[in-house]
Amino acid sequence: MLKGSNLAIRTIKESDLGVLFDLLNDIESQGEFLPVSFTTQTKLRSAYTENGFVSDTSQQYLITNTEDAIIGSIWLFKSVPYFDALEIGYQIFDHKHRGKGYATQALKLFCDYIFRSTQVNRLELRIATENSPSERVAIKLGFKREGTHKEAAFSKGKLHDMHIYALLRREWWGA
Repeated sequence: MLKGSNLAIRTIKESDLGVLFDLLNDIESQGEFLPVSFTTQTKLRSAYTENGFVSDTSQQYLITNTEDAIIGSIWLFKSVPYFDALEIGYQIFDHKHRGKGYATQALKLFCDYIFRSTQVNRLELRIATENSPSERVAIKLGFKREGTHKEAAFSKGKLHDMHIYALLRREWWGA
């Protein structure tokens, strides 16, 4: 478990699956920019049973508040097989929890964890160009915008241009 001042990042427990199922099937909680689709309890439970959402190629964790209530999710995966990089995604589910620094704190904890526990050199974020709150999180933590992928992601009936942000290990450690 990674602990911040008012949140934690932890693995998903079997007892979380009911709440997580409801959150993942609440289209509004997905925001405007993440791809949306319904999942089934069977599919969710099967993925949990297979590896607890942690494998060699991808990992998904929960962001919880001080009362251990689920407020978001953060994940990583290898998006380009030949890059020494991992892509990170994150979301805060409920609108009432957004804009309170949870995403910034969670991403900071997660980057530190990744750079301390793996040899990966590069962390990447892909952020819809219209998603200025998420871009502010990236910039605040030292990620640098490297370019734009035109019409690269589809969400809620619309194609979105995506900015790519990256953070190198030496930049994280201030070298």
